[in-house]
Amino acid sequence: MKQTIIATLFTIISFSSIGQSMNVQYGAKAGLNVSVLTGNGAGYMYNLNSWYAGLQASFPLSKVIAFQPELLYSKEGFRGPGMVYNFDYARIPFTFQARHQSGVYAELGAQVGINVKGTAESIDEDIKTDLPELEQFNTALIMGFGYRHAKGFGANFRYSPGLTNIGNEIKSKLNCISVGLFYTLEGRKK
Repeated sequence: MKQTIIATLFTIISFSSIGQSMNVQYGAKAGLNVSVLTGNGAGYMYNLNSWYAGLQASFPLSKVIAFQPELLYSKEGFRGPGMVYNFDYARIPFTFQARHQSGVYAELGAQVGINVKGTAESIDEDIKTDLPELEQFNTALIMGFGYRHAKGFGANFRYSPGLTNIGNEIKSKLNCISVGLFYTLEGRKK
């Protein structure tokens, strides 16, 4: 865990130093997650609605292509018979965006999730249990689109199909649909 935190801080500092020589757009974002378990053993599982929030930095590589890393806190999970399974992740998405001058963009990338906490709650009783058998890391693809207004406001839609199983003994993946809002500030040109 300590190595992951150091690697994340190193990445943020690296992007910050690169951003000083580029026209970088920094911002915040938040939105709604709808996640569900898919794969073996996912029968009788239903989606769970939750939220995400975090920071983003957008590095224009040309007039139409940009690279956007993010750092998000994301609540995800699913519902099963009589139980709700909640997973808290620190998500680090990396996307490449193809932008149109109208503000519309399409994005494609990947994300790594670091498991912060996993719990199972009974719907009928007041019982909450930690889930220690979850994988420490979770990966997913990212496909999406959005709109960025010239004044910095924007909205996006993402689909993130999971690539890795969520637990050591659980041969299922977590898929997530996200809808959110963001606001960016234009960096200084040097």
